[in-house]
Amino acid sequence: MNIYIFLKTRFTLISLLILANLAIGIAQPPPRKVQKVPKNVIIMISDGCGINHIRATNLYQFGQYSGQKYESFPVKLFMSTYPAKSEVGNLLMYSRGYSTYNAWNDFKYVLSDFTCSAASGTALATGEKTYNGAIGVDINGSPLKNLSELAIEKNKSAGVVTSVQISHATPATFVAHNKSRNKYSEIAKNMLINSKLSVIMGCGHPYYDNNGKELSKANTFNYIGDSLIWNDLLNNSTTLNGKQVQDISFDGIPDKWNLIQDKNDFIALANGENLPDRVIGIAKVAQTLQQEKDLNTYNYYLNSKITKSEDPNELIKNRISSVPDLDIMAEGALNVLNKNPNGFFLMIEGGAIDWAAHSNQTARMIAEEIYFNNAVDKVIEWIEQNSSWEETLLIVTADHETGYITAPYNGNENIDWELIPQSPKGTLPNIQWNSMDHTNSLVPFFAKGICSEYLNFFADEIDIKRGKYINNTEPAQLLFLLWR
Repeated sequence: MNIYIFLKTRFTLISLLILANLAIGIAQPPPRKVQKVPKNVIIMISDGCGINHIRATNLYQFGQYSGQKYESFPVKLFMSTYPAKSEVGNLLMYSRGYSTYNAWNDFKYVLSDFTCSAASGTALATGEKTYNGAIGVDINGSPLKNLSELAIEKNKSAGVVTSVQISHATPATFVAHNKSRNKYSEIAKNMLINSKLSVIMGCGHPYYDNNGKELSKANTFNYIGDSLIWNDLLNNSTTLNGKQVQDISFDGIPDKWNLIQDKNDFIALANGENLPDRVIGIAKVAQTLQQEKDLNTYNYYLNSKITKSEDPNELIKNRISSVPDLDIMAEGALNVLNKNPNGFFLMIEGGAIDWAAHSNQTARMIAEEIYFNNAVDKVIEWIEQNSSWEETLLIVTADHETGYITAPYNGNENIDWELIPQSPKGTLPNIQWNSMDHTNSLVPFFAKGICSEYLNFFADEIDIKRGKYINNTEPAQLLFLLWR
């Protein structure tokens, strides 16, 4: 049977099972009023993060393999990430999927058929696999409905937050539709003009470099659309480059974006002060909140391999002080979206983890993971103080693994070295980078909150070492079912 026909058949059967469970809950209501489906959904994506990225970070932070709050979530699974089509030479060919036997018997197996962030983001955002490079479109280039659009259809609010440029692949897949992830200007225009999002936050400031230093001349406007759009945002206009922005309040009046750039303005939102209906937050930095600092290049694939010469705590201590951390942006976004009594959808990405992993930068990867983990902790705190696990679903996962981290193997490509060695707290773990690209490895998946238990229904595939795993299309498929 064709793998895609099989997956759709399996999804139909699982859907019937979940609907039956929901029907039972409706037929026999509990004595007190309980939310039957999520009011709010938050998906947090640690871009490029595999299990050993988390272990390496935990070893540095705690001197042990585990220690993050999300590692104790009730739903703990792994997830496959392969695309529908991946690169073979200069061609896009149908993927062969993921084979647990090959993954653990052939060291080089996971170095092929891997996804890019565009295809994996599209799968997480729409529930459908596509080709590498696609932003919110299927293998034929036709637009796919994403979770932000679904939430807005249900009169909820939606937003995206990232530590890289706002029109980069992962945030773009939850908002835009484009046949190529490289069309940054087109994607940004799609996000700012055509979407009904309430929150967009990230990087891509045209007048600041990677060190947060102001430029006398703009570097590029591509990541925020074009120079006319930037000027219109500065002027709080309801038109961007001559085109009217969307009406998100359904009163027939276009709702302008409120542009914030200063760190203090992000902090004010995090404190719940002067919350606008709609906010576009562009931190005063070019590509990443922190990871590209002092690298003096705009191409992260060309960065030198920085390993033992840096320390994560020193990187964090000496970070760019004029830009907000990811946890501040996340909390501000939650406060803005929470103004909608019907609920919201929010995607939060730690995008620069992938950038550090591409360049095999151990210390910078760990620092970026710490920034992401702090954001997860802040979201957990926000849920428990401003919402509840009875109305909010939180998913923490990755879009793919980058760098193929293993223990050192001294020239022997032996998968038995998969578990990186123990190391003391505060010291860089002794890891081996085996790639400067993505892999087809399974990635960790954690969930907590209302309806999170239904994700276990999808975990009907078994990996030799990882145990039960789901496909990266299935979280969105569940949400499309719950918010049907």
